[in-house]
Amino acid sequence: MLRLIIICCLASAWWTVSPDLRADITVIENVTLVDGNGGEPVAGMFVIIADGRIREISTAAPDSLPDGALRIDGTGKYLLPGFIDTNVHASVYGNSRRRETAVKYADRNHELAEEFAQRQLKYGVTTIRDSYGSLIPLLQVRDAIERGEIIGSRMLVAGNIVGWGGPFSLTFSLMEESDLTLFQEQWNDLIAQGAGEDLMDMGPEELRAAINAYLDKGPNFVKYGGTSHFRFPTLIGFSPRAQRVIVEETHKRGLVAETHATSAEALRIAVEAGIDFIQHPEILSAPYPDDLVNMIVERDVICGLRSNTLTGKPWQEHLEKREQAMLELSNAGPPATSAEARRRAEQRGDLYHLERNNAERLIKAGCRITIATDNYQGDAPEFRRELKPEIQEAGIGSILAIEGLVELGMTPMQALVAATRNGAMACRKLDEFGTIEAGKSADLLLLDANPLADIRHIRKQSLVMARGRIVDTVALPQNRIFYTGTD
Repeated sequence: MLRLIIICCLASAWWTVSPDLRADITVIENVTLVDGNGGEPVAGMFVIIADGRIREISTAAPDSLPDGALRIDGTGKYLLPGFIDTNVHASVYGNSRRRETAVKYADRNHELAEEFAQRQLKYGVTTIRDSYGSLIPLLQVRDAIERGEIIGSRMLVAGNIVGWGGPFSLTFSLMEESDLTLFQEQWNDLIAQGAGEDLMDMGPEELRAAINAYLDKGPNFVKYGGTSHFRFPTLIGFSPRAQRVIVEETHKRGLVAETHATSAEALRIAVEAGIDFIQHPEILSAPYPDDLVNMIVERDVICGLRSNTLTGKPWQEHLEKREQAMLELSNAGPPATSAEARRRAEQRGDLYHLERNNAERLIKAGCRITIATDNYQGDAPEFRRELKPEIQEAGIGSILAIEGLVELGMTPMQALVAATRNGAMACRKLDEFGTIEAGKSADLLLLDANPLADIRHIRKQSLVMARGRIVDTVALPQNRIFYTGTD
């Protein structure tokens, strides 16, 4: 009901009272506060918002309010920080299976990124980190959102995965250059932005210059290939001293350095090099050695889990398929070759099973966890044979990831901290957002039911606020290109 009342007050814009709501006052009254720090919720709180920021949090109503102040009754509702997804892909970048989409939408990536950021915001995800994609249009949309020219989740952008050669390359898709079209070669260069496979051949000083040239283009963080994209064959990317150079130069700019690594040995090199963040650390080719898990915990390296892909319906379907495969293979003789052994492992879903076990183990060990969904654009709707699974759709995929953390062993409170405070730490922006504290950006989510009683109550969103502005979530996305939903 509250959402309906607010939306009825809206004109065609996404703010509430005036085109300059940042100068207005909003008070959320008598609300239960779940501030993102992990402490007990506090009922009967008053949160005053002005100029896009949380001005004051109090146990008592303000003595007076200026005319035109917006008062929101929070009785029976729960106020949380906006959610943060630390691994998404808002642009179309293509791969060996998505050639047509890359060609058709090559010049519309700024529109697609805007649509994607709005779809994330629609579900209360107020900040996203785009860890691989087309750098130039992503920067364009990031900056337009930051200036308030367009609506969308706050964006932090990495661009290329440093050391990889683009989506039609050997390192990303096992594609030989001799097999590429001119478009694919040009597209690889556009995505790599001078930070592709050549960097893996460089010595420390040459690499130092190359990394700084890439950083000069304006990414918010650096993600580099500790291995290639795949798990087999597992190929280590940069040498230990090369990885130290990448991390050092990134840290000199005050930015986060992170890696994609699919083997335990490659990941160990990256952790020893001083990385801050591991993308999908559950995706390894073998179980974790105990000492590596301990090192990740001791160094407080943040782990971004794709919990949306490891829980719920996908996991139940996997268990059914695995049981059937085990039955079918029970009377089979020994595999004739190593390739046949790998095919049987794939039939049983061994690596997927390992991912889930790794995720549970990292959580149980006390690693600092965030949600890192890999939400992506994928093929354009007109090129799909079937609907894209919702587990990696913008917005809903992030909600499923938070719910999935509870299935993997977290308490609801731990899952909420992972999706808020820990996410802000992964952005190196905890002083700016991620918790509900005076002085921070008013990125807020008002729920109609208690998420600590049932984590699925995070879907019962009464109000989404981004930087002090109430969002008309029903109207998002404003320009529908890939979005096929009706909500």
